[in-house]
Amino acid sequence: MMPRKTSALVTAALTAGVLATGGLASPASAAARGRFAPVPLPFFWPNNSLYDVDAASPDSVWIAGNQGELVIPGPIPGTGQSIPGNPVVRRWKDARWVEYGLQNLSARGTIADVDAAGPEDVWITGPKYGSGDTATVTPYVAHFTGSRFEQVALPSGARAADLQARADGVWVGTDGDVYRRTGDTWTHITAIPDMQRYASYIRADDDIWFLGTASRTDQTLAAHHWDGRSWRSVPVHEPVPGTGFTDMIALSPTDAWATGISYRTSPASPVLMHWNGTAWTGVTPPPGLNALTRIVEGEDGTLWALGHSLDEPAEPGLLRYGGGTWERVPTTAVPNRSNIYATALAVVPGTGALWTLGSVNIGGPVVLTDGP
Repeated sequence: MMPRKTSALVTAALTAGVLATGGLASPASAAARGRFAPVPLPFFWPNNSLYDVDAASPDSVWIAGNQGELVIPGPIPGTGQSIPGNPVVRRWKDARWVEYGLQNLSARGTIADVDAAGPEDVWITGPKYGSGDTATVTPYVAHFTGSRFEQVALPSGARAADLQARADGVWVGTDGDVYRRTGDTWTHITAIPDMQRYASYIRADDDIWFLGTASRTDQTLAAHHWDGRSWRSVPVHEPVPGTGFTDMIALSPTDAWATGISYRTSPASPVLMHWNGTAWTGVTPPPGLNALTRIVEGEDGTLWALGHSLDEPAEPGLLRYGGGTWERVPTTAVPNRSNIYATALAVVPGTGALWTLGSVNIGGPVVLTDGP
C-alpha cells in the first residue's frame, strides 16, 4: 500500500496533474529548501508521464511512470483506441539516470508507485495491460534485487495493489484486504471497510487509515481507522464543500494529516486536515494555493506539503510545518514555463534535499530538486 498517498494514477485524475521531486548529494540547510532547479531527464518516447518519486539516499532517488502511449482517434470525437505505453523506472545515481529491467513487464504497463525502503531495497507497483485489450488489467508488484526488478506474486485473487514499503515493513492493500510481507509470503492483517478509497497510510499493523467517501454515489467524507483489533469510523468535519483527499500521513495514533482539493469553489481550494485522536478537522493553509497534492515527512520530523500555486503558477507550491504552524516556503519558478502542477514529493535522507515532479504547460513532465 502506498505510504502517504492513494494510487498515483487516482491522484493524477483527481488533480489533473503529473508528478515531481528531486534531490542530490551533500548536506543542505533549511534555507536552501525550495530553490528548485530542473534535473535533465533521459530520453522518453512521446506521450510520457511521471507519477511518483521517492528517495533512500542521494544515490538512490527513483522516478516512475510510463512512455509511448498511443491514442488512435475514432470516427466520432471521444471514441477510438488507446494503446498502452511502456513502464518507466529510473534511478538517479552518480549524477545520471540508470535504467533496470522489469521482470515480466517490458511493455504495456505503467509504474504508478515507487517506494525506496532503502538504497537497494526498492518496491514498485502499477497496472499491467493484457495484449490486445486495455480493459484486461492486472496489478504488478516488483522488488529491486540490485540489478533488476523481480516480480513478486500477490495474494491469491488480488485485483488491485496499493503498495507501501518502508524500512520497518512492506504492506499491500488489495481490492479488499491488507497484507504485510513476512519473509517471502504475505500475511493477512485485516479486511478493508466498504467505502470509496482515495488516501491511505499504514504506520504499523495496528495503525492503519483509509480516507475517502462513503461510496461512489454517496460523497459524504469517510475516515476509517484500524487499531489492530477492529475498524472504527471516526468523525470528519469537512472544511470545504466538495473536499477530495489526495494524500495523508500518520505520525501516531493521535496525530495524522491529510491533504486535498475542492473544485466546488472558484478558484479551487486547497484542503488541509488534522486528526487529533478525536476527529478530523480542517486547518486553514497559508494563502496563495488552490490545491494540495502530497504530504511527506523528513527524517528530522519536518512535514512538507506540496501543491499548486495560484499566485505564482510557475513555482511549485510548498508548505512546511514547524512549531505548530504551517508556513509558505518560497520556491523557484520552472524556467521557460508559466505553470507547473506538482504531484509528488520526496525528502532525501541524510541531506534533507527535496525532489518534486509534475506536469507543465509546455512539453512533458519535469523533475526538480533543491539539492546541490
